[in-house]
Amino acid sequence: MDRSAPGPGARSPARPAPPRGEVLRAVDDLQGAAADLGWAEATGLADGLVDALSHLLVDLADGSSSPTPQPLVVGAIGGPARPVDHASCRAAAAALRRVAPVLDAGPPWGAEAARVALELADLFDRVADDGRSGRVPPGHKGVVLRRLHGLQRRLQALG
Repeated sequence: MDRSAPGPGARSPARPAPPRGEVLRAVDDLQGAAADLGWAEATGLADGLVDALSHLLVDLADGSSSPTPQPLVVGAIGGPARPVDHASCRAAAAALRRVAPVLDAGPPWGAEAARVALELADLFDRVADDGRSGRVPPGHKGVVLRRLHGLQRRLQALG
């Protein structure tokens, strides 16, 4: 066993970026990821995060050494609450989990983007679980919004 080889999760500065075709397939995969969390503000923020991750994948495909700055997204405010779309939350979570390794295989900023993608996937799964009665309980809405805003701040800090 070669003890000089980096362990799992260690990043090599000379590590090549993933193939462009693989990255572009990941972008296509995320394009269909649209989780409906049941209320406009959270759904808008979630869409903005998925869009930002897609833009980071495009930056990766273009070989950018740093991510392109993205605008801050504010979710729509108001509107009646709707039932959580469990299928869209699960599908978006699965897409985020598929693209996270592609982000992680890129430059150093990709590792943080991959962590954000995985945390967003976990949040979508949690919303789908919490909303089994049809809607996210009122006490959980604030937690979900805080997590979405926190993930957005982390992506903003990359560029």
